[in-house]
Amino acid sequence: MNAQKQQKVTGSVTVSTSRFENAHGKKPRGNGNWVFFMGNCTEVMEAFQVYGNFTAARKAAVKEAKRQNITTVHVGS
Repeated sequence: MNAQKQQKVTGSVTVSTSRFENAHGKKPRGNGNWVFFMGNCTEVMEAFQVYGNFTAARKAAVKEAKRQNITTVHVGS
């Protein structure tokens, strides 16, 4: 899968959906309980949980990442 399709850069934060897509075979969308992991794979990642539609949840995760000066967010599977 193309890495460019798996990531969305929002401001200075990159949101990666590759783990979700590998686990579920599709892009994240719709309503539900979304978990985002803050940071890159080489450090301990903090979980951030949001209930709602994916777009609003992603925006909330990006806002939290910016608040913490984190540049990468992974959508949980």
